[in-house]
Amino acid sequence: MNNQIIKGLGKGFKQLGQEIVEKLVDNTVKIAEPIITAQELLGGINPMSDQEMAQKKAEDERKKQEEMNKLRSQMSGRNVEDEMKRIRNQKEKEEEEKEKYFQKVKERKDWERQQQMAADMENTQPKKQHVDKGGNKHKTQQPDPSQMSQTAEFKGKID
Repeated sequence: MNNQIIKGLGKGFKQLGQEIVEKLVDNTVKIAEPIITAQELLGGINPMSDQEMAQKKAEDERKKQEEMNKLRSQMSGRNVEDEMKRIRNQKEKEEEEKEKYFQKVKERKDWERQQQMAADMENTQPKKQHVDKGGNKHKTQQPDPSQMSQTAEFKGKID
C-alpha cells in the first residue's frame, strides 16, 4: 500500500515536471519571437572583402604615419629636456612659496594666540589696590550713641 502511494507521488511529480517544462518552452518561444536579429537590424550592411580590408588598413597606417610625422616636426624645434627642467623648477618654487605662506600664517596665528593669552591673563589677575604710604591712616569715627539708636538702647548721656 505504501509502495503504491510512493509510486503515485512519483508519477504525479513526473507529470508535473513535464507540464512545467512544456509551459516553459512555450513561454520561451513567445519571448524570443519579438527579438530582432543582428541581420534584421543591420540589414544591407555587407562584410568587407579582403581587398577593402587591406585598403582600409593601409589608409589607417598612412594616417598614423602622418600624425607621427606631424608630432615629430613639432617636437624637433623644441628642447624637451630643458622644458621639463623649467617646469620642475617652477613647481618646486610654487611648493616653496606655499610652504612659506603656510609658515607665515602659522606664525601669525601663534602670535595672535599669545597676544590673546596675555590679554586673558591680564584680565584674570587681581588688580593692585592703592596702598597708602607713610602715615596716612584713615581714622574712623565712632558714631554718637544717640545717632545709633533713637530708642535709647544705649545708656548714658542723652542730649
